Amino acid sequence: MLTVLHHSLVETLRKRLLVAAGGLTFLFLLLFFLFLRWVGQPPRIPGEADIAGMTYLYLGLFAAYVMIALFAVLIFVASVSAEIDDGTLLAVLPRPIRRSRIILGKWIGLSVVVVVYTTILFFGIVLIDQGQYGPVAGGPLSLIAAYGDYLLEGILVGTVTLLGSTLTATMTNGIVVSSAVLIAFLGGSLQQLGALTNPAPAFNIIGWVTSLLIPTDALYRRALFQLMGSHVYPGAVVGAGPFGAIHPPGEGTVYYAILYTVGMLMLAIWSFGVRDL
Repeated sequence: MLTVLHHSLVETLRKRLLVAAGGLTFLFLLLFFLFLRWVGQPPRIPGEADIAGMTYLYLGLFAAYVMIALFAVLIFVASVSAEIDDGTLLAVLPRPIRRSRIILGKWIGLSVVVVVYTTILFFGIVLIDQGQYGPVAGGPLSLIAAYGDYLLEGILVGTVTLLGSTLTATMTNGIVVSSAVLIAFLGGSLQQLGALTNPAPAFNIIGWVTSLLIPTDALYRRALFQLMGSHVYPGAVVGAGPFGAIHPPGEGTVYYAILYTVGMLMLAIWSFGVRDL
């Protein structure tokens, strides 16, 4: 398994995709920094700096939510299907190595890449915002909890993509998982809109269903509420409308997301084990 893990890391680092993603991420952080410098400090009104800091932090973290999900899809999408198509796995499988160890090795190796990417992007955005507007209002514990949600989001999306890579073609897999993340976000937005305007309960049901199908949006909303919540000013999350966290998911979301990730990984191991190569 360690050999597969090392191979996955080396092959990922060799890909131009990683270089391109790193370059675009650096460009995004640079533009975010320049944007905050251009906007400057708000008027000297009590609490105004905190409001501005959290508002721009929210915008940056929303972009991070999308970028981390897409990065996880791109890193995992060809992890199995492409190697089946080009015959690489046919040269490895005859050796005395279990198929489960191949999947676990790939999952650990690629998850490390996602963790590193998430860490750089998340804390890059936070540090840039803090450099302009001061510490995050929620404090270090809220920041670490939100960071954990973002890590779990990236690993979860990557695990689902790994499962898809054992089942279908690379392009189909990428489209399906990316669409699922988008649908989850739309469902979560409807749920937040329902909490904001109190319409028919159908909006709330749609949000719960999409969160059960893939809880990426629920993790994002939870992270957002942990950072914003009522730390800045009453109704801070209401100002973001359906893109905020008016109806924040509870702690059960994290436990469900962990079990969901483990379940998807087990399914990926089983699917690859029974697949006829």
